[in-house]
Amino acid sequence: MLSMTGFGNGEKQLGPITVTVELRSVNHRFLDVGLKLYGSLATHEMEIRQFLKENVSRGRVTVTTQLVVDKASVDASLDPERLAQGIGLLKDAAQAVTDLNGEPQAISLDHLLAIPDILRPREVEIPDEDIKTTLMAALQDAHKGLMQTKKDEGDALVLEMKQRLETLSTNLADVEKLAPLAGEQIKAKLEERLAKILDEPLDPQRQAQEIALLADKANINEETERLGIHIQHFHTALDSGGQVAKRLNFLLQEMHREVNTMGSKTNLMDITQSVITMKDEVESMREQIMNLE
Repeated sequence: MLSMTGFGNGEKQLGPITVTVELRSVNHRFLDVGLKLYGSLATHEMEIRQFLKENVSRGRVTVTTQLVVDKASVDASLDPERLAQGIGLLKDAAQAVTDLNGEPQAISLDHLLAIPDILRPREVEIPDEDIKTTLMAALQDAHKGLMQTKKDEGDALVLEMKQRLETLSTNLADVEKLAPLAGEQIKAKLEERLAKILDEPLDPQRQAQEIALLADKANINEETERLGIHIQHFHTALDSGGQVAKRLNFLLQEMHREVNTMGSKTNLMDITQSVITMKDEVESMREQIMNLE
């Protein structure tokens, strides 16, 4: 079971170049890819999109890339123009010191090497195929990290939902025990109400039939049975793994309907308390399911 929230980072080096890829994923109904590509990496946008399309099902995925060239590893050469300017400045400075104290000043190699930017790195020409190879390798590593964090968070969500299902099952068991009492309470209230509003008592058999009919309408046995079945199916779907978010969402809608019906059919306080708890658990799971693939 995978969450839609995750993070992954990959870095690969080839010769003087290092490519870094960062992937961040958050909730989204479909796959939505946003790219932040560095310079020459931008030419490989389609390859990145195709890779993510084949390897990520849903979520808003942000891709950030960076390409760094290690200039220290590149051959350097003298800048003739900068060298000529530096020698000229050194000669002028040496002559000024000589004029000041009368002692000739020699220009050494150390003086020349101290001239800023006298050495410049050779322009690096990196084949586009090398850039692509390095980029895709970094992307694959970032994807592995992304999927691991998605799995870790998905596992945590599944564990939490199972705990909520246990709370739901416990409260359902309480409701099933209390349901007969609710039926008796309804009968008693109906009998009391009929006695108050009728001048003449109904035929006992007719009265019993009417009360039984109204009590049957308030019966919640079918709702509790269906809710129990939905809970079992929910457990099965969680254990099967894979992309089951849509099925889980459907089951939660059905569970919400059954719990609501229970609450509307009976006003026994203990049952009402359990119904409120079950509603809270179902609502919490409906929010959590939005973050699963």
